[in-house]
Amino acid sequence: MHALALKALEPANEDRPAEASAEAAVREIAERFGKLGVEITDISGRIGDVTRQLEGQTDGLHRVVTAVEQVSRANRSIQQAAEGAQTTASVVRNGLERVTGAVKVGLNAAQSDIEALSQGAQSLSEALAQAVADAHKVRASSDAIQAITREIQLLSINAGVEAARSGAAGRGFAVIAAAVKHLSEQTREATALSSKQLEALVKSVDLLASKSDENAATARRARDESQSISQQLGELDSFGRSVVDLIGDIDAISNPTRENAVAFAKVGVDLRALVDGVDQSSENLERAAQRGDALVAISEGILGAIAASGVRTAQSELIATAMETAVRIGGLFEQALDRGELTLADLYDESYQPITGTNPVQHMTRFVALCDRVLPPIQEALLTSNRRIVFCAAVDRNGFLPTHNRKYAQPQGVDPVWNNANCRNRRIFDDRTGLAAARNRKPFLLQTYRRDMGGGQFLVMEDLSAPILVKGRHWGGFRFGLNV
Repeated sequence: MHALALKALEPANEDRPAEASAEAAVREIAERFGKLGVEITDISGRIGDVTRQLEGQTDGLHRVVTAVEQVSRANRSIQQAAEGAQTTASVVRNGLERVTGAVKVGLNAAQSDIEALSQGAQSLSEALAQAVADAHKVRASSDAIQAITREIQLLSINAGVEAARSGAAGRGFAVIAAAVKHLSEQTREATALSSKQLEALVKSVDLLASKSDENAATARRARDESQSISQQLGELDSFGRSVVDLIGDIDAISNPTRENAVAFAKVGVDLRALVDGVDQSSENLERAAQRGDALVAISEGILGAIAASGVRTAQSELIATAMETAVRIGGLFEQALDRGELTLADLYDESYQPITGTNPVQHMTRFVALCDRVLPPIQEALLTSNRRIVFCAAVDRNGFLPTHNRKYAQPQGVDPVWNNANCRNRRIFDDRTGLAAARNRKPFLLQTYRRDMGGGQFLVMEDLSAPILVKGRHWGGFRFGLNV
């Protein structure tokens, strides 16, 4: 297949003027289609950039709409809570007013009663104190009477003795002495009974006086506590006024919140309309990008057909070089297999192992060492053979590029943008152009694409590739990146 294609690229043997003129026209058409393909590719890529930007903006708008709806719901909840708090506060205020009024009336009456009780208890305590003093005086008089009674008894005894001593002459005196004695005994008995009753009275008066003092102290405490309650009632009034102020504050919060809820609802409607418009624009751009890709494919097909027609074009020499290089690389791989340097399974290894810490991610496979050994001499020589060649590298059928040109195989640094432009080896390029070049089975494939150089920078290029076969089995492709 490669030999036939190469033969088709050779110049025609006949040199008739008409054919030369036709070839010149075809070459001009090919050149114009090449430029057209470049422009279409650039436009298609830019449409894709805008589409991706719109997708990102659409996602952002969706998030904004969601956030606005959440804020709107939160505002409604706050408004409802504020209105509920306002209602509750009003009920509390009314209840406080009623309770405070009732407590004031009851407390004022209780204070008057307590004050009267305190004064009465104080007067009673003073009267009882006087009664206790009088009782003690009476007990002292009773003691004096008992002493007199004892003196009378002694006098009676002496009178009896004198009457006995005087005989008949003292008989009258004896009668008097007996009467005095009898009076003394009655007085003693009466005084003893009176003393007992007086002692009991004094004890009762003392106990009553003690209880009266306790009641007076209790009344004083009640009066003091009623004053404390009156102070607390004043604080309750202050709390009621605070509730009134709180209702005013809730009103101040509730009104702006209600206005915010209305405004956010309007913003939500506007944002949803904007999102719908952006979605429609994204769909239109997506269709435009698809049309652009289709135009690129048509342009590439025309260029490929012209190149394969035998007419010499600007790509003819590079096409032949790409096909020859692909055959050469396939032969080097076959020789390595024959020498036992690796197995067929190693050469077709698809277990791409990520290299830790790389950004963009680089990978390793079991055939990387072979590629690092046999590819650089070929690729470095080709890189300087034609001013149009920007890069040249072999990729496997999945777009994995094991060994790049040395200028694009620098050690990675900390800047991923720099790494993307300068550390392109050991990476998988599975974009549309990369996969098409890697999986192409035709003698060659000519594409136009935008190469991502990192940091939002793109370079419009032509991609020329030819398939690499190893023992009749497709391994991948050899790619040229050509400037336009």
